[in-house]
Amino acid sequence: MSTKPKGSGDALEDDFQLSDTEYLSDGADAGERIGESDQDNGPAAAGSKRKATQQPQKNKNKNQRKKTKQEEDNTPVGKRPRAAQIEALNSSQEQALKNLSSLEVEERRIPEAAVKDVSPFALDHILVHLESFLKFAVASWKSKLLIKDANAKAPANEHHSMNKKGKDKEPKKDKNKKPLETSSDLPKGSPVVLIVASSGVRAVDVIRGLPLFAEASKVGKLFAKHLKIEEQAYFLENYCTHICVGTPNRIEKLVSDGSLKLDRLELIVLDCHKDAKRRTILDIQEIRVDLFSMLDSEAIKERFASGHTQLALF
Repeated sequence: MSTKPKGSGDALEDDFQLSDTEYLSDGADAGERIGESDQDNGPAAAGSKRKATQQPQKNKNKNQRKKTKQEEDNTPVGKRPRAAQIEALNSSQEQALKNLSSLEVEERRIPEAAVKDVSPFALDHILVHLESFLKFAVASWKSKLLIKDANAKAPANEHHSMNKKGKDKEPKKDKNKKPLETSSDLPKGSPVVLIVASSGVRAVDVIRGLPLFAEASKVGKLFAKHLKIEEQAYFLENYCTHICVGTPNRIEKLVSDGSLKLDRLELIVLDCHKDAKRRTILDIQEIRVDLFSMLDSEAIKERFASGHTQLALF
């Protein structure tokens, strides 16, 4: 029989005995022994332990901030707090004027006092609530948006329907409906509210959302789709209108040539509807360039500076 070499694995098994530390690895004293070991290692080990504890908290705070930012991005800009609305306006303006220096952009800022706080408006910012939004945003709205021009003439293309004998048939009247008040000194082409949309198609949808106010006066259509600027100038020169809806470029042209008067203008509403690509008027580069050019026109800047006109996001 051969003898086992002393340095072999079998020899190690013969001589091997568990140390106290290894024996206690699953016992109740293991934690105490580990704790003693940390204390023996001094401040360096304690600092590493604190750092390991703080790291999950740091990641948690970072994830919370990211979640908050995502929720804010998903919230319609008009429903955000006023400070966040101002931030969105400034950010959009910086992108629109990115070829200018920061000083030049700062000179064109919309005054914060001119941004109306519409965050208390509880309803969703959708077209079925647009009239309610205007009632909320315009003080004494009935005396400004629901008053008829006593001198108004019916447009040539509007006729009463006829009966079978060819005679004019009187339009049906709602006996319970109170007639609108009239005034004989309403100015022509000087709206109280100017709604700015991203396109002519969207402007048409917005106008359809104003049936109540369209009863008092015709809503001005200030966009290029199928409408010539000469026709719009004629309308503004000959008709009283309380609300106009249009696109930035056409509005600016009508303001600059004097057709669109701003003497009564109290509110400019930016329609922040999201398109199929989830972009608003503040996101589309070619539109926001025109938008901030319009808002920077001298006539509108004067209205903002005087406090007579405010800007609201819908």
